[in-house]
Amino acid sequence: MSAGNNRRLVERYFAECVNRVNGPDRASALAVVDELMAPDFVMAYNNDPDGDHGARRHKAFLVDHARAYADDSWTIEALVADGDTVACIWRIQATHAKSGNGIDVRAADFFTVRTGRLAKLRRFLDFDDLARQTGV
Repeated sequence: MSAGNNRRLVERYFAECVNRVNGPDRASALAVVDELMAPDFVMAYNNDPDGDHGARRHKAFLVDHARAYADDSWTIEALVADGDTVACIWRIQATHAKSGNGIDVRAADFFTVRTGRLAKLRRFLDFDDLARQTGV
């Protein structure tokens, strides 16, 4: 696929999955995961060599995240595609369900696209900052 098509895959992931899983039609948002992700999709954080495997596990991650952060809103601030790699800087603003604290966090994702589907996501996130903001 072209870099432009790969870019649109990532834009769709944020618009139709991440930003909608907390909405009234969660099932529809999760169905898009099956369309966008390779069956052997892997998501890993920072220097984790293994990560979580499979679209099913990613759906569970999205649901858990939606429960933990009410009223979340994700914004892509920068997006670059080159070949089979798409990199983005994103921002999330939300309320932590347990503490009631607001969060405003930025992080970077690097996606690998294979045969028109998202195959890998490497997320670089400052967990210490997130913990400080949530008060956990």
